[in-house]
Amino acid sequence: MKLIPAIDLKNDKVVIPYGNSRSDYKEIPKDKSPTSDPIKFIDFLLSMYDFSTIYIADLDSIKSFSENNGLIKEILCKFNNLKFIVDNGIRKFSQINFIDNNMTQIIGTETFYEYEKLHKSDFNNFILSLDIKNDNVLCKNSNYNLLSPVKTICMNLDNIGKNYGINKINIKKIHNLYSNTEIIYSGGIRNHKDLLELKNFGVNEVILLSSILNKKIDYKIL
Repeated sequence: MKLIPAIDLKNDKVVIPYGNSRSDYKEIPKDKSPTSDPIKFIDFLLSMYDFSTIYIADLDSIKSFSENNGLIKEILCKFNNLKFIVDNGIRKFSQINFIDNNMTQIIGTETFYEYEKLHKSDFNNFILSLDIKNDNVLCKNSNYNLLSPVKTICMNLDNIGKNYGINKINIKKIHNLYSNTEIIYSGGIRNHKDLLELKNFGVNEVILLSSILNKKIDYKIL
């Protein structure tokens, strides 16, 4: 099972959820991490385990897209031996990052809408994030079903930062939409038992943070 730590950024700080909306995200407290500085936080994560890939969500850009995020560029340069999958809230095909070799662009259904252009292009170095809230896919339009993503994030937004466990229904939704996609699961993972259950569903990659910070993962038996 591949573990991908999640880093949510807001005002250039690492934040975690304290409620059900993005306005409820607050700077990560000292009892969870010694720092909210993103670069130092990555060092902190790497001191716990040799993670090879890290997920970054730029919450400010998801809310109001900005192409000028110097912090993410700095992170990509600083940790050029790591892979990053990044959701920076792109809306259009022209906003896809084609340049950085250690970054894979996330196409989030919550914000993206130019699926026809993406479908007609030969570009496939992206990960689709099926953003699900209240059992519904958040989307500008439903043309995401035109895509044939190699990997799809099952993004359970209601479960982020909460000990709800896994949502099997949403996994099945993705299998029904894209029978050949590899699922990356995110949201509500509590412990190693959840990881084993996900593996039984054919999931081999997960995005998580709470269970890492709460020391609920036994890295020796991954």
